[in-house]
Amino acid sequence: MRNLITAIMIPAVCLTLAAESTGRIGGKVTNKEGKPVAGAIITMSRSDINWTKEIKTDEKGTYLQVGLEPKDFTFSVSAPGYQTQKQNLKVKLADITTINIVLLTPQQASDEALKANLANLPPGEGKSMAASASFNAAVELYNAQNYAEALPLVTSALADFNQALVDLKDAESRATIEKNLPTVERVLGITLYETGKADPTQQAQMLKAEPYLVNAYKRNPKDQRILVALLDIAKVKNDAEGVKTYQAAIDAIMGPRPELAYNDGVAAFNASKFKEAKAFVTKAIATDPKFADSYWLLGVVEFSLENPKAAKEAFKKYMEIAPTGKKAGEVKEFLKELK
Repeated sequence: MRNLITAIMIPAVCLTLAAESTGRIGGKVTNKEGKPVAGAIITMSRSDINWTKEIKTDEKGTYLQVGLEPKDFTFSVSAPGYQTQKQNLKVKLADITTINIVLLTPQQASDEALKANLANLPPGEGKSMAASASFNAAVELYNAQNYAEALPLVTSALADFNQALVDLKDAESRATIEKNLPTVERVLGITLYETGKADPTQQAQMLKAEPYLVNAYKRNPKDQRILVALLDIAKVKNDAEGVKTYQAAIDAIMGPRPELAYNDGVAAFNASKFKEAKAFVTKAIATDPKFADSYWLLGVVEFSLENPKAAKEAFKKYMEIAPTGKKAGEVKEFLKELK
């Protein structure tokens, strides 16, 4: 009986010894927001021999590998859309080595590296570098017309550039920032304006844009994009003098623009304000007597005002200027009806 008990006990003793001769690695892989990264590939390599093992995280982002010798390992974690992380570690004997990993996107990793570098720079230089990085990122979004996303970046860039001017002692560095500030202010002004224009609930952003746009206009009175933005802001503010000033500046650059009064006439006509529409289209004709669409609109307005003779004359004028114009077919139908 004693021999039988000894024989039964032997395997148990062997298992215990095996368990105590190895270690385990486990943990969780998440992103910066703390969400688990499922399917991340964990690669473990021995430093002393040619041995590699790969495992994947489960849907909760967790992983576990058992039976590892207490040796030095190279440990890397990768997943699509994230930057691979690597580190060296030593597996503990008869214990679990817990390695929790936070994966970063390439942009997040770049931002973290930049922050680390900036922390070691003098205050002025750090602010200047941070401002440049923010502005460059903002410009990419700005060029893609993602104004709402660009806004916080360009706002931060301007604040950091201004702080750098306070902190920097080097005259050359200060001069470089001062040279570039007008560009940053112009981009901020347009970004604020476009953000407010796109979303009625953000209309206050348009008003915040005005000081930057005014400064940009003073620096370059022929900047059409700035003038158009300032004209829109003046209209939002019911600033009659501003509307007059900026419209005159636009007209001086672009020449006669009958389409502006014409568009106002179309809007008035669609609102059944026929007399108001006639005033606008008359202004459009006075601005450019060769703008054929104005005569089409005048004819439609006169027809709606029950002035068939005036409508006929307007339509005939359209055919005289643009006999093959886009509205010629419609005008011919009107003229047949007005015979």
